[in-house]
Amino acid sequence: MSSKKIKIVVLGCQQICVDFLKYLNSISDIEVSLVVTYELPLDKTYNYKSVLEEAGKMGLDVVCPSKLTTKLIDKIESIEPNFIFSVYYRKILPKRLLNLCPGRCINIHPSKLPEYRGPVPTAWAIANGEKEYGISIHLMDEGIDTGDILVQEIFPIVRDDTGFSLYTKAMSCGAELLKKHFRDIVGGKITPQKQLGLGSYYGKLRGTFLINWQQRVEQIINIIRVYAEPFNRAETILYNKYLFINKASAFYDNKYPAQGVGRIVDIIDKERLVISCADGCLILNEFEIVPKLNAIEKDVYLKIGNQFKIN
Repeated sequence: MSSKKIKIVVLGCQQICVDFLKYLNSISDIEVSLVVTYELPLDKTYNYKSVLEEAGKMGLDVVCPSKLTTKLIDKIESIEPNFIFSVYYRKILPKRLLNLCPGRCINIHPSKLPEYRGPVPTAWAIANGEKEYGISIHLMDEGIDTGDILVQEIFPIVRDDTGFSLYTKAMSCGAELLKKHFRDIVGGKITPQKQLGLGSYYGKLRGTFLINWQQRVEQIINIIRVYAEPFNRAETILYNKYLFINKASAFYDNKYPAQGVGRIVDIIDKERLVISCADGCLILNEFEIVPKLNAIEKDVYLKIGNQFKIN
C-alpha cells in the first residue's frame, strides 16, 4: 500500500460528504476511485451541498443511481478498492458490497452507539430531552449501525438547538472527526471495539407533527424544537385554524392553577399565548395562524379560555 495510492470508494450525501471528499482529494497518496450519491428534493430546500455537483467540480468519477444495482456493484468490484466509506449515504449497503472490503467498510453515524441507531438520531435526541449526542465512526456489518466502533466522541446539545441546527452541527463535527482520524483508520492503527449493551433504535420521524397537549411541557417544547424552521413546524388546531409553532418556552407560575390541557390561560403582550399542559404552561413565542386571522377573528380566536384540539 505504501508504494501505491490507496483506492477509496465513497458513498455519501450532503455537506459532510462534500467536506470529506475535498479532504481526500487533497491527499497525494489517496485515489477517490468512485463517488456514489443520490439526491432528494428537500436537500436543495435546506441548502445542503450537492455531492453530485461538488464531486463533479473536483473532477471525480461520480454516479447518482436510485439504487445500488448489480451493475454498479460490479463496477465497484472491478476497482478493487482498499476502503469503502459510507458518509450519510442513507441506504443500507448489500452484503455483496460489504464483502468487497471485509473489515474496511467504514460508516459515520451521529449518535453515541449503540444508542440511537437508525435515521435522524440527532432529532430523536432532542425529542427525548438528551443533553448530549455522539458521533461514531464504525465498521459496517449487515446490521443497522451495529458494527464495531473505531472512533467515538461526545458533543453537547444546547438549549436553543433545533432539529436542523443539531443535524448541521453533526455534519460539521463528523467531517472534522473523519479528517482527524482518517490516517489512523486506513493505517490500521485503531483497534475496533464491540458495541456494548442492547442499545436503541429509532425510525424515521413523521414529516409533520400534531401536538398532543396532554404531554408534559418539556416534551412539547422538545418536539417543537425538532420541527422548527426550516423544517415543517409542529402543528396544533384551534377550531378551524392551524397554528404552526416555531418557538416555545416553559412557563411555571402558581397564578395559573391546573386546568384543562391545551387551554389558553393568558395572552402576553397581546400576541404570545400561554397554554396549559399536563404539568404546567408554555408560552408560544413564535407561531403562524393559517388561514390568517382578520381583525374580528383575532378577538374570537385569541381569547383566554379557548382550547386547542386534544389528540
